[in-house]
Amino acid sequence: MRHLLLAAAVWLALALPSYALTAEEEAAVERMRAYLNHVTTLQASFAQVDSNGKRAKGRFWLHRPHRLRFEYDAPDPILIVARGSHLVYFDKELKETTYLDQADTPAWFLLADEIQLGDDVRIDDVVLLPDRVEITATQQLRNGEGQVTLIFDRAPARLRGWYLQDPAGGMVQVSLLDQQVGIAIDPERFNFRPTDYGPTGYD
Repeated sequence: MRHLLLAAAVWLALALPSYALTAEEEAAVERMRAYLNHVTTLQASFAQVDSNGKRAKGRFWLHRPHRLRFEYDAPDPILIVARGSHLVYFDKELKETTYLDQADTPAWFLLADEIQLGDDVRIDDVVLLPDRVEITATQQLRNGEGQVTLIFDRAPARLRGWYLQDPAGGMVQVSLLDQQVGIAIDPERFNFRPTDYGPTGYD
């Protein structure tokens, strides 16, 4: 489970040909980009499932720019916190901490001062369905590492979740549930102190 959770914390990119958008697709991508940039705070439950059927769940908090928190429910001992320029991956059971640059994770996509779909982020596919929009993208400098597909409700626009796929075909799906947007979130949510967790690694 650890490597799959790490996969969910790393921006994945797959070398695919550049995708030429139609006018309708381009309008949809721009609308979803504008929605993401409009979101300042978001709180939700999340559900995660991998290609082997392994499931996990927890809580998610976002405060743009530069701050987020994924806290997995027991028995998964994983905590992911982003603040400033880094993202922290903490195993509460093993007391192991890994630091990542936000620019190397999908947190970069959510936490940037201004979210762009273009330039460093290449659009590889857009699927327009009656109820949702699916945007598959890569980060230009991460070719060969995997692929991300963002899932949005179409009307009104809302980030529903995402798929992450690695080159070997492994898949992680994350769904956001019970979302609250624009609410006040305690800044303490985005602080990371390993000493907050007891001898077993849990609160």
